[in-house]
Amino acid sequence: MFERYAFVALTTTDLGRARRFWVEQLGFAVTAEEPGHFFIVDAGGLRLCVDLADGDLHVARGSDPVIGLLTGSLPQTLDALAARAVRPTRPPVNAPRGRYAVLQDPDRRAVIVTEAE
Repeated sequence: MFERYAFVALTTTDLGRARRFWVEQLGFAVTAEEPGHFFIVDAGGLRLCVDLADGDLHVARGSDPVIGLLTGSLPQTLDALAARAVRPTRPPVNAPRGRYAVLQDPDRRAVIVTEAE
């Protein structure tokens, strides 16, 4: 019935601030954009659509998903992110399946950077 996912959407109250985080700070390429409404980035193979809250379909109410990003080296990735003024919300965790750290996007959603799938 379904071929594959089309996109995952997040809602923001400040599109410019969200764009700076996902594009400039995390370094994801914009693949589509309608200024003032949304932008889509390639987040490691995930089509991530960031929409401006419109009070209808796109409502910023904290129900959006947590995004997990896989990295080969958590320390190297955290160093690169720190150079872009992005820091974990708490110290990295050594879990049984691998190390991870939690970042926050501008709308206070968790973005998990992990060495484990």
